[in-house]
Amino acid sequence: MNKKISEDKILRLFLEYKSDKNLTTQQIANANDVDRTTINNYFRELFGEEYQIISNMKSRTINRAHSLEQRLKVSRALKNRPKPPRSAPHRINLSKAMSKSYEERFGEDRAKIIKEKIGKAHLGRKRIFKNKELWCHNLSKSLKGRSVWNKGKKGLQKAWNKKDLPVEEIIELYVNQKISSDKIAKKYNVNKTTILDLLKNNHVNIRSSNFYLKGKTFEEISGRNMAAKRRENLSKVLKGRNYAWSEKRLAGLKKYHQERRLNNIVIHRQGKPFSPEQRLKLSIIHKKYLVDHPEELERLRLIQYPGKISKVEQKMLDFLKKHFIEREDFYFDTQDITKKTLYRPDFQFPKQKIILEIDGYYKHFTAEGFKKDKIREYYLKKAGWTVYRFNFYDIDREYKFKLVREKILLLLRQENVDIRN
Repeated sequence: MNKKISEDKILRLFLEYKSDKNLTTQQIANANDVDRTTINNYFRELFGEEYQIISNMKSRTINRAHSLEQRLKVSRALKNRPKPPRSAPHRINLSKAMSKSYEERFGEDRAKIIKEKIGKAHLGRKRIFKNKELWCHNLSKSLKGRSVWNKGKKGLQKAWNKKDLPVEEIIELYVNQKISSDKIAKKYNVNKTTILDLLKNNHVNIRSSNFYLKGKTFEEISGRNMAAKRRENLSKVLKGRNYAWSEKRLAGLKKYHQERRLNNIVIHRQGKPFSPEQRLKLSIIHKKYLVDHPEELERLRLIQYPGKISKVEQKMLDFLKKHFIEREDFYFDTQDITKKTLYRPDFQFPKQKIILEIDGYYKHFTAEGFKKDKIREYYLKKAGWTVYRFNFYDIDREYKFKLVREKILLLLRQENVDIRN
């Protein structure tokens, strides 16, 4: 039971504690039938720093005075007991101490003594292994191709089992032959990290695992048995799931591409095209406007690249420039060369009477844009042109643009266009 102790008694106990070097707070607590923490709290409140200094000095002297037998007793009592968790201040102080060298913490003279003790501590001791062969194998594998600090030698030395790896050959396998770092590591019997470090040091971009999985089926990735299990799991996960808006849009685009071909322009869209009477009426209005405004007609004839070139137009232009000469074999964004219409087709091949039109992302898919495109096609065909249309996704998506390039080259070869290699 904890009891209240008067200040006079606390003062008397503290003087006894101060005068007797071997007297501990535990002994005082036992004599007065109280807890040791109670005595410590009283001493801290009344005597503060003086008590702290005395207790620190006593703890050192008492620990030194302990005999070997007492130490053995303590070690046996504490054996196999779990260590108590470190307090926050203890962790902070420990991290500060560990971040400093021995010289900074203890001074040069004492640091030398500590290092000698540490060096001699493990001399003649045998290491106990659960599986020595496995440990040796893993150690040798992890050290291959790496630099290590060898004892007794100055500077960074080569490991005893380091291989002289052919750097140029490894880069050739990784970059040009597209072989993964795992396979290269197995080939040279080294660790994967060794190969990756070598590639990074030579400024080679490291590929992700998606690069090797892209475009492969489950059978190619996991084998037949595992592929069947993966499909089963996927079907269970996706069963009864509602399709997202993005999936609906993707299905609509696929349908659009299936219905639309290069050589026959058949587009299934909502909304009816203009009737011949409507087209005639619009053309009369347009012609009358240009007659009344000759400066507009001259402006349209002289202007080149009137607006910003879109991303897909630039991509197509770069491709055509590789195979044809601009303003000789083809014209980009200029008024109709035949001067039979006032339209500005995207790409004209005047010798072969072929026009390539590229529809943007939004404007051409609206009902109004669709009607304008139909009127434009009508007058261009009337002027003797053959029109081929491509939409934004045909050019923007690389896998689609590859097919478009092949079809354009095939089409222009049939029309006897000179194609540069």
